[in-house]
Amino acid sequence: MTTGESWASLAPRRGALTSLEPASPRAWSDRLLFDRERVSRYQSTQVAEITEAVQRRARAAGASAAILSGSTARGRRTGVSDLDYQIVGRTPPEVRDLPEDIDLYADAPERFWAKLRDGDDFTHWSVWYGCVLFDSGIVRDAARWIAEHDAWPDPERKLRQAHHALDFAARMAESGDYGATLEQARGALSLAARWLLLSRDVFPLARDELPEQLTEVGLAELGRVLHRCIHERPSERDLREALAQARLITEAKRSGPRRLAA
Repeated sequence: MTTGESWASLAPRRGALTSLEPASPRAWSDRLLFDRERVSRYQSTQVAEITEAVQRRARAAGASAAILSGSTARGRRTGVSDLDYQIVGRTPPEVRDLPEDIDLYADAPERFWAKLRDGDDFTHWSVWYGCVLFDSGIVRDAARWIAEHDAWPDPERKLRQAHHALDFAARMAESGDYGATLEQARGALSLAARWLLLSRDVFPLARDELPEQLTEVGLAELGRVLHRCIHERPSERDLREALAQARLITEAKRSGPRRLAA
């Protein structure tokens, strides 16, 4: 198996990044080649033009690195997917004029490192699975640091986010605004899923892949509900029940999340 093929099959499991030896110049060179191929394969013409504009503007702003992250980097875009980019630089590029819903995460280098060490899951996700558009060396160093320290996103951070999102989604469900309720429920259930997976040493992938990952750890029903929120329009009653179920699971944390799969 070539190094590029190894990056393509990077398992969503703790410690998997270590086996690819990201400190090796050859390994990192193959990662960049693999990422360029992914960028070409997974983007429509319009999305590719947007990515090129973000990359060009990031370079012009003096950024150290730019990464295409999220579902597009995994080739799992859905009708509710945004375009996610991680920029490492002191001046974020302007993207408000670009014709797409863009989530731009821009951090100065020291903030990028702080978030990585604090277990921010999006920053880790970008290093593990994002498509590196360009890199002065900071993303390579981050991958090496993760491998050397067995670093892992902090499940507690994700649990706190899930609690806040579930509370907000439950309040939205009482408002009678179905569209907003569906959007908030989708986000809250995704956060709960990411916490559940991280707490089991499983790296959460793109949102459209979360239902299958939940099934693999014994939470098939929650996976089915999340899948419906992504691809269908569940009833308001179903959404309320799904939020209640997710709340029960997250509240059971003190009983040990690993036992929830039984």
